[in-house]
Amino acid sequence: MHSENSQNQFKIIKNLLVKHKRKMPPSVTDTIAFGATTTDHMLVCDFIAQKGGWQTPEITPFSSFTMRPDALVFHYGQTIFEGMKAFKGAKNKDQIFIFRPDMNAKRMHDSAIRLAMEPFPVENFIRCVKELVHVDRDWVLPLPGSLYIRPAMIPLDDGVSYRASKNYRFFIFLSPAKDYFQSGQVIRVYIERKLSRVAVGGCGEAKCGGNYAAALQPMAKAKGLGAEQILWLDAAEHKYVEEAGAMNVMFVYGNKIVTPQLSGSILHGVTRDSILKIAADLGYETEEAKMKIDDVILDIKSGKLTEVFACGTAAVVSPIGYFHDNDETIAIGNGAQGPVSMAIKKRLLDIQTGEVDDKYNWLLEV
Repeated sequence: MHSENSQNQFKIIKNLLVKHKRKMPPSVTDTIAFGATTTDHMLVCDFIAQKGGWQTPEITPFSSFTMRPDALVFHYGQTIFEGMKAFKGAKNKDQIFIFRPDMNAKRMHDSAIRLAMEPFPVENFIRCVKELVHVDRDWVLPLPGSLYIRPAMIPLDDGVSYRASKNYRFFIFLSPAKDYFQSGQVIRVYIERKLSRVAVGGCGEAKCGGNYAAALQPMAKAKGLGAEQILWLDAAEHKYVEEAGAMNVMFVYGNKIVTPQLSGSILHGVTRDSILKIAADLGYETEEAKMKIDDVILDIKSGKLTEVFACGTAAVVSPIGYFHDNDETIAIGNGAQGPVSMAIKKRLLDIQTGEVDDKYNWLLEV
């Protein structure tokens, strides 16, 4: 059953903490581990089939859920999530902007369909995110900080027979965020030539928990080699570049930016899409193509490939200084941040904070 409230019927119930019980938000100078701190409130909305579908969303104090050991959520991986951000206005600190929530809403809808879950209505998704950010707006840090927004959905049914749940819980919580990686740092990336994250025909395009669980064991190996992330190759031949950890990846050839084309196993990144549009407007040539890892390495060594960077909501733009390939360490350029990746990052952040005109209509003001 697909149920969607009309514009006139839609409402959100608020049960907010009284002022003196709310936590003190951190400042931008505080040390904040990514995702380790939550704001005062969360939003919860359940889909109950016997009650006609999606119920009224509620904003409540942040708290735990109680689930039975035989709850489906623990057993069959039917879980999806999104990651997005809100930013303080650069020109007016009282302004709060959410970046491209329509894309996250649509991607979560598509993820739900792929995992046989009840999709949360796109318009209601945007309104729920906007209202929760408004309630906890004091937690939005100024640059280099932001407010990370984590919408998620889980099944609610109990009993371990293998099936899709009939009932679901959509929820959102917020976390003040600074740089995902150490500020100003290039990252090292380990090329994984044997294990795979996802395969074409699987759930690579869906933002589901299982994709990330599959990466944890090779991630531990990468960190043991001094790398922060993994460069994933295609599952069929292990020849073609796909993603860098949980991020999309881009390669700079002078004035040209190339990124792996969407193949059915690569996530449709919001930051990826944004950068391709921004880069073209900044005068760079852009291309989406199948990229052989061996060709990439040859291009790095010849100097033809001048920069590589990963991109995603959490880290925005992360320059890659080195690849670790088996026992070889390969420096990209001089191993430092490159001018193209930094120009792209600056323009993206300038748009996200309202520093420059949002000609793309990407910002939703809270």
